[in-house]
Amino acid sequence: MSARALEFVETWVSEKIVAMNELPPSGDDSVAQQLASDCLAAAQDAGIPKSEIDEAFDDLAAFIGGEIEEARERDTTSSDDDDSDDE
Repeated sequence: MSARALEFVETWVSEKIVAMNELPPSGDDSVAQQLASDCLAAAQDAGIPKSEIDEAFDDLAAFIGGEIEEARERDTTSSDDDDSDDE
């Protein structure tokens, strides 16, 4: 497995998710699909071929979808924490 592909994708995806004003609705895979396509293009621009990304990730869009879900869960948890501060 390519460590540089893994690091590139994890960093790129994290930055894109943080930059989102609003996370896509749960179950909407279209954003993850688009981000996967954009990520592959960015990786190629950085000199990382698609084959190297494919070796590190069986399903890049599914990985990105999972990262979006984790971000959604973190947002929900932090919102719950914010609510308890008001009491």
